[in-house]
Amino acid sequence: MKTIVITGASSGIGKSTAELFSKKGWNVAATMRNLEKAAQFKNFSNIRCYPMDVCDIKSVENCIHQVISDFGKIDVLLNNAGVYETSPFEKTTMESVDQLINTNIYGIIHSTKILIPHFRENKSGMIVNISSIAGRATFPFQSVYHLTKWAVEAFSESLRYELENMNIRIKTFSPSSVKTNLWSKLNKHVGDMYPKEYRDNFTNWFSYLQRNIQKGVLPEHEALAIYKAVCDKKNILRYSSDFNTKLATFLHNILPVNMFQRFIRYQI
Repeated sequence: MKTIVITGASSGIGKSTAELFSKKGWNVAATMRNLEKAAQFKNFSNIRCYPMDVCDIKSVENCIHQVISDFGKIDVLLNNAGVYETSPFEKTTMESVDQLINTNIYGIIHSTKILIPHFRENKSGMIVNISSIAGRATFPFQSVYHLTKWAVEAFSESLRYELENMNIRIKTFSPSSVKTNLWSKLNKHVGDMYPKEYRDNFTNWFSYLQRNIQKGVLPEHEALAIYKAVCDKKNILRYSSDFNTKLATFLHNILPVNMFQRFIRYQI
């Protein structure tokens, strides 16, 4: 029976992916910052929950070593834990910047660095990093989030060169917009909290995000796409379940910057 470690497994895509892999007969090490939500997996006998703060390398190391002790071997690491923020960069707090970088970049670095020796010794392994359309094309009011996701893409692509002769495969997965109640809790006039120079553009951007989320897919849809990516024998780096991600990436690569930005402004 194969074993997968999933970070950020307490909710959303992480939770749905843990449940799906369990149903498919895998051992699942579901990690989360605290174990308050571990009870939601009580009906899944092959899911074990572990405390892990991806921002703390010692916490990651202790967790990974415990998983290896419990299961003997890890076959796949799914770096799913991540945070998101949208705001004008000028008004993004340094606390938010630190949280985005520590979770979205260092979180992946920590778990990957701890697990590579285990994969190398076993002469096999897979690391799947959850990326985003934000790692392939750019949009307004999420500059720091873009920074982290472009880092994920670059890190994954470079690491693929280093590890391919060790039978350690690297993949990225960019999900679709997932339905959530988060945006419905925020006032549509949220842009009013920013200086007037930002208000109209940010309000339009925020409305665009809300529309996308309302049309989003369920996390179970993304879990199935991740499962297929993990099981795919092809030597492919980037996977996505979202047509818009593929379209935006294509246009970003072929259009001049000014033309691409006009396209984005038109969409918003």
